[in-house]
Amino acid sequence: MLANLIGGLKQTVRIFTHKDFTKNPDAPRITELQKRALWLGLINSEQLTAYIDSLTTGLPKERVIQGLTEAWGICSQDEAFETIDWIRKGGHRVAFNAVLPYIHIADEAERNGQIAKMLRENAEKIIFSAENQEELEEKFESELERLTEFADNLIACIAERGDDPFVAFNEANMRQGILAWDLGRLVTIVRMCYDVGCLDEKTAWDIITSAYEAAVKEFKDWREVAVSYLIGRGAWGGDSMMLHGLYRIAEKAFESDDSPWKTTPLK
Repeated sequence: MLANLIGGLKQTVRIFTHKDFTKNPDAPRITELQKRALWLGLINSEQLTAYIDSLTTGLPKERVIQGLTEAWGICSQDEAFETIDWIRKGGHRVAFNAVLPYIHIADEAERNGQIAKMLRENAEKIIFSAENQEELEEKFESELERLTEFADNLIACIAERGDDPFVAFNEANMRQGILAWDLGRLVTIVRMCYDVGCLDEKTAWDIITSAYEAAVKEFKDWREVAVSYLIGRGAWGGDSMMLHGLYRIAEKAFESDDSPWKTTPLK
């Protein structure tokens, strides 16, 4: 109990004394590739007050465990690999890509009906598998709720941020997709799993550098990464105060001399 209290106090101090884009004072030497791969998750790292230049996040272990279990349902190595595999195979991109053609439909009932029809026609592709018809119906209803929520979130973001001067929720930006949102969080999950011993160092770096290699095929610079990440966050969580905070983090990433996004190109 005392250890938890001390850990909590340390984290509180760290939050209030946090310097933007904090570097690990004891960071081992890593390659330029590894650095750029870590910076794919820069917005998420800054959100969590994690180190930006080492495999370890530097966060208190109890906070890492809480984040993995509560936010991701990761309590074991098997669950860690299942989550990593899910993100790599599609993550939130599946839902985003599925609803994007329907967000222009103004009438909610019609829009949701079209999404339901699309889901019925593509159930096996989107839901993947089910043991029986009853399970398929349960998964269908759950997935339909998720898809309509994504659509509602995007519509809300378009209404509030359709012409935002930093990252607008417009057709051009949304057409880029949300790969950076999935990959940025993947980097963070892998680092946290490494911190609690679910992944060894080699495996963690292999996954993170693989994410970077996927990103450089899709994006030309950090600006495109930021757009994709923020569009993804909006699709998942709507136009919330959290999204506002992430916008500010992303803006600082291009303003601050301490930010690698300002000083180092994506590739």
